[in-house]
Order: sequence, then C-alpha cells, then structure tokens
Amino acid sequence: MNKSHLLSLLLAVALLLTTYKLVDTRKKAEEISQSSSTKREAILSVIHERKSVRNYTDQKVSKDDIMTLLKAGMAAPTGFDARPWQFLVIEDRNTMLELRKELKYARGLDGSPAAIVVCGDMSKVREEAPEFWITDTSAATQNILLAMEGMGLGGVWSTLYPGKERMEHARKVLNLPDHIMPLAVIPFGYPTGVEKPKDKFDANNIHWEKW
Repeated sequence: MNKSHLLSLLLAVALLLTTYKLVDTRKKAEEISQSSSTKREAILSVIHERKSVRNYTDQKVSKDDIMTLLKAGMAAPTGFDARPWQFLVIEDRNTMLELRKELKYARGLDGSPAAIVVCGDMSKVREEAPEFWITDTSAATQNILLAMEGMGLGGVWSTLYPGKERMEHARKVLNLPDHIMPLAVIPFGYPTGVEKPKDKFDANNIHWEKW
C-alpha cells in the first residue's frame, strides 16, 4: 500500500470516528433533553395536582413511606441552614381524636391513619433571625404535602401557629417541651378520591418590575 492510499484510509477512519462521536453526542443530548422534559412534567404535575385531602381509606401508611415524607420535609430551604424543625408522627387514634377536640378545622384527624406535627425548635434559631423558623417549617410542610401527592398519598395543612389556644392545646396533648413551637398538623393517608385539585391561577395577582 502506497503512502497515498494509506493517507486516504487514515482520513476515512478519522471521518468515521468523528461522525460516530457527533451522532453519539447528539444522541446523549437528546436523551438529556428528554429526561429533563420528563422531570419537568413530573414535578409540575405533582405541584398542580396537589390538593387538601381530608377523606382517607383504611389503608395504613408504611413506616418507610413516612420516613420518605420526613426526608422530603427536611430537604426544604432554610435560612442560615439552621434547620429549626422537629417532626412528631402520630399513629395512635386516641391521640389524634384528643388533638382534634380543640382544633375546629382539623377534621382530617377524624379518619386519618396518621398525622405529622411540624414544629419549630427554638434552640436552633439564629439570634439575628428569630422568626425564620416560621418560613423554614412552612417550607418543610409544603415539601411533605408535595411528596404525599407524588407518592399517591394525601394530606391537609391544619394550622396551629399563630393561634395561642390551638398551640397550647397541641402542646398539652403531645407533651411538647417549652422550646418546641407547633406550626401545623398534617393528617394524611391514602385518599378516597373525593377531593380534586383546584386551578388557582389568576393573572391579576402577577406584577412585573414594579407594582
């Protein structure tokens, strides 16, 4: 084989390798794009399908699923990375019914197989931002509710804070220490399907640049 033929062969091989790499790169880019699109659709679906669920089947929620919910809660954003949250899981029906007595609007507790009480831990708050526990635990509560929707569960945010009587009642029933502030109780379980998501979008609530 003369030099001319060898050079042509090498150029052909180089061209094939370049073409292969381009095709492979394009394929990977398409896979990433498709994966990103699927992820986006899944996340937005969970957000828009979330609803307040107060009616549940008798099916119990496994400990593993409850831990998954709590991990989602602790993945919430938190000012100064303080993580000023504590979570109390209730599965005892008598405790939930006792808690329900002074919580007029927490009717989800009437039939839920479990509940999570989201609390702020005052021993973890920063002096320069003492009220951040409210936003941090609220973000954790929303994370839990979204995780429930994504897992085929359902729950409802039942407010404790800032109602002093509601908070004191929860503190008494649940034997909460003084440095623990109850923010909300989330009754949850497998939904019966009664509740449906609501379209709450209103363009009149959107403002650009300045009011």
